[in-house]
Amino acid sequence: MKKIFISRTPGTPCLAFAAAFAAVLPAPTFAADADVRQLVAMAPEARATMRAEMLDSQLALHQIIALLGESKFADAADIAEKELGISAMGKHRKLPSNARPGMFMPDEMHAIGRAGHVAASDFAKIARSGDLAKALTALQAVTGNCVACHRSYRTQ
Repeated sequence: MKKIFISRTPGTPCLAFAAAFAAVLPAPTFAADADVRQLVAMAPEARATMRAEMLDSQLALHQIIALLGESKFADAADIAEKELGISAMGKHRKLPSNARPGMFMPDEMHAIGRAGHVAASDFAKIARSGDLAKALTALQAVTGNCVACHRSYRTQ
């Protein structure tokens, strides 16, 4: 690491220090101009439904991780099953078709979603055992499906 020595006249701003400091900061990185994820065109109502569900899923994951940290395995399992697991599938069934995200998803996207629900139910079963290492391994399968979908698809 280079040492930078700056002298300045007392009472004057140290612009040289600011310039030197800025020079050693990492350059900002920007996402590629082209988003290579597959665009899934959805009615605005379906996109809003999906966004609300994704925000709820984020909250559920946050709660699950916190509960695992507190060794509350049964509570983590309950949230996983109710909010993310197989029990959570089909909750948009009664909405009008233009508000149902599944109506617009390609088959591969659906498959990732279903695999995520199954992984969450599997996590719930494993978490109930009280084995933190096994629970965390099972949770990776859940979040892996989240990552796979979000890295492959976009809705706008």
